[in-house]
Amino acid sequence: MKESELKSRLARYRQIKISVTGRKSGRTIAIPVWFVLEGDTLYLLPVQGSDTQWYKNVLKNSSIRIDARGVEVEFRSGQDWVCLK
Repeated sequence: MKESELKSRLARYRQIKISVTGRKSGRTIAIPVWFVLEGDTLYLLPVQGSDTQWYKNVLKNSSIRIDARGVEVEFRSGQDWVCLK
């Protein structure tokens, strides 16, 4: 299962790549982000707070692809979280 592979990778690293859909352009945008894994919840950390463009894109379109060193999984996010269950 990809989600268990993803959790294994997340336990070893502190930065992942996310792909989001641009809220204006509609294009896929991939960027590195920091995160915290707490139990089954993945918190993505917008370093510049709510002014970060990827954060604004996720608020507009909650589909997000996470790439943790080659393990890719797509989720629908909440406002600040992704649940890994």
